[in-house]
Amino acid sequence: MKIINSHYIPLPEPRWLIVDPQGDIYEQVGTLTVVEDVSTKKEGYGIKTHSHPVVVFADKMNKEEDGDRVNYMSTITIADGMVLDDVLLEDCTRLCPSKQRMITFMQFNTLVVKLITRSDEECIDLDTLIEDMKFCAIKFIFPKQELHELDLTTMDYEGKIYVMGDGELSPQFMMPAYAYLDKQGVHIDYNKLFMEFVNQARAYLKINPKYRFHFKTSLEEWQPLVERLNNELNDYLERKEE
Repeated sequence: MKIINSHYIPLPEPRWLIVDPQGDIYEQVGTLTVVEDVSTKKEGYGIKTHSHPVVVFADKMNKEEDGDRVNYMSTITIADGMVLDDVLLEDCTRLCPSKQRMITFMQFNTLVVKLITRSDEECIDLDTLIEDMKFCAIKFIFPKQELHELDLTTMDYEGKIYVMGDGELSPQFMMPAYAYLDKQGVHIDYNKLFMEFVNQARAYLKINPKYRFHFKTSLEEWQPLVERLNNELNDYLERKEE
């Protein structure tokens, strides 16, 4: 394969914060597009085009307050940018404008779904993702209601079964059930799956420590897990009074 041409397109303000498939947060400052020739089955040749984000780490900013409104002024220059050569632009997700760093519950749920389906990792670490967003000064706008009714459903993605809490208006619980198979690879280890729900619930309590969760399901195979979640989940959660 031979590179025919490449060109760099700088992005003017306002720029966006983006998330790569592994959950890392960057500010995109430009796009590098590469055109290559490729061999074909038939005689002759073809071309392949792919684009990569040019980014900087998203924690470089100055805070500017105007009444209730908070803007973040970037301190970066285009010269600070680095090419994510192992990440395609199409696999990244826009998060929020770099100057107005806010994300709603619906946007966050959509992001979680995209990450869990695009990543090679067995499970997205919600705790780390939430901490990274706070480190980048991103404000969460989540539902004010404290009790969330969650319907446990399944989603089949590329032959892998995921367990998820359904509902756009609530925090999303989501993990690949195949990652919790027993040593024989046949039965789900419900103890490990239960503890993953605990870990994700702990992460959501960092957004609102008063959240309560109640699970239900129409699927018979998940009924024992649902009963255990409703009876025991709160026993594992350390809640800090605000």
